[in-house]
Amino acid sequence: MRRFPPWTFAAAAALLVLAWQSITVAANYGGNWSALFCTGELQSHPPALDSEHTYFFAGSTGYDGQFYHYMAHDPLLRTEISASVDSPRLRYRRILVPALAYALALGRTEWIDRAYRFVILLAMAFGVYCACRYCRESGLAPAWGMLFLLFPALPITVDRMTVDGVVAVFTAAFLLWCRQPSWKLFLILCGAALTRETGLLLRAGYCAWLIWRSQVRTAAVFALSAAPALAWYAYVAQRTPPGPYGGSMVPFSSIWRALLHPWPYPPGTPLVAWVQIADFLALIAVLLAFAMTLTQCLRRPAHPARILAVFFVLMGIIVQRTDFWTNVYGFGRVYAPLLLCLAALAVETRRAILLAPAALMLPRIAIQFVPQFQGIARWLVSK
Repeated sequence: MRRFPPWTFAAAAALLVLAWQSITVAANYGGNWSALFCTGELQSHPPALDSEHTYFFAGSTGYDGQFYHYMAHDPLLRTEISASVDSPRLRYRRILVPALAYALALGRTEWIDRAYRFVILLAMAFGVYCACRYCRESGLAPAWGMLFLLFPALPITVDRMTVDGVVAVFTAAFLLWCRQPSWKLFLILCGAALTRETGLLLRAGYCAWLIWRSQVRTAAVFALSAAPALAWYAYVAQRTPPGPYGGSMVPFSSIWRALLHPWPYPPGTPLVAWVQIADFLALIAVLLAFAMTLTQCLRRPAHPARILAVFFVLMGIIVQRTDFWTNVYGFGRVYAPLLLCLAALAVETRRAILLAPAALMLPRIAIQFVPQFQGIARWLVSK
């Protein structure tokens, strides 16, 4: 597989994602592509989008993708659509994907949903390209980069159109180009911060690495990569009401609570014992990732991936929110950059054990896809 260049695997990844989405939409959602945004029946829905015939999940509050979908229709907060976003000040900081969808669709309402899905698809392909190039430049077959699609944020984004998969893509690009300052890296840092607040950690990690190497002036230049995001945050703050972001600053408090008090699944949940075991493994995987990161940093701290990973560990230890740690669909997608840093170190050091945290999260994510696989099987039998 070494003879195939990275872009061929990127194209294959895009086709694979598109094929999966096409099949599950046809089999499980009656061909309604808006189901990928996971819009809940119990959430308020903007009347301006009634013409889209959005697929609603009955008895559900939906998931984050529905709010980014609304933002794509009103990226500058100029209409009443933003009133249907659950926490506009928080959500609108994560503007890059919705804004790109709006721009690609030229602002035309009927094109925005397809443009949003295309942005996500293109991001997936670019992430695989970066991962394949990283593997090739580290002496491995580029095909290993296809494993990028299995890191938690990626299947979750494919399934529910969240923006976390794009942060993971920027992380893969950061790991590929972080060894040498360049305009590409500057744009990567800008984009990551506009995708989600955690993207600012990429800038912090890189500037810390430059300072470690006594490149203070270069660090000052790359610190400016936060400027577009901070300017946008200020714009959002002027146009949205403040909203609470509940949580605790007691280290590990919510993680321990989730470990000691598993999520109470409703009676009749199929294979509930196996689901809870998978939940437990996913939480243990986070703690294992934290421990591995700190161990790697002590061995060789002056490495961009190690420093970035430490910033994510510090965030994970200090910032605690109970509902965030109850399911891998919460913490798995946010801490995908940490898992990717460990994967980069695994490639560099040839220590596959560093992939263990990501692998331990896969069973719980796979369980989440079981109903869709069952629906596809029934659909194929009925054909």
